[in-house]
Amino acid sequence: MPEAILDKEAIEFMTRFFGGTASALEQLLFEWWWTNHPEARNQFPYTQPEQHLPYWYIFIVGGISIGEALLGLGIEEDPLKLMEKMDYRAKEQLTEFGKALRKFGEGGVLYSVPTLTHRTIVRNTPLRTVGGSPPTPAGQSETPVSGRVIKL
Repeated sequence: MPEAILDKEAIEFMTRFFGGTASALEQLLFEWWWTNHPEARNQFPYTQPEQHLPYWYIFIVGGISIGEALLGLGIEEDPLKLMEKMDYRAKEQLTEFGKALRKFGEGGVLYSVPTLTHRTIVRNTPLRTVGGSPPTPAGQSETPVSGRVIKL
């Protein structure tokens, strides 16, 4: 009776996907806390390192993901030769765990870096007006809009 086994690429994709999902959940947790606890506003993770950059919590989410990826890479590569005294089976399992942790962290990085880039661009892009006619000479548009228009 043949067993349905996922191929290696599908498992790697799912591992990265769950890493990105975990980073998204971390960010949602930070934002939920900010929304439901007004006393937390203007305190550490909800402050900016610089006026043109997003809040610290976005950097924390990215840092956790980068840490996971680097830890997995370190376990996988074993630069300190900690696995010399282990038997072959244990070395193989630890190396596979390192690969999975690296891929999990890569998934988080694939989520958090574009999010950080997006929020930085939005913060530093001035408000534009939307309308068919160009702005008047005084710099005022005929149809002001309160949103942002970003063209990439």
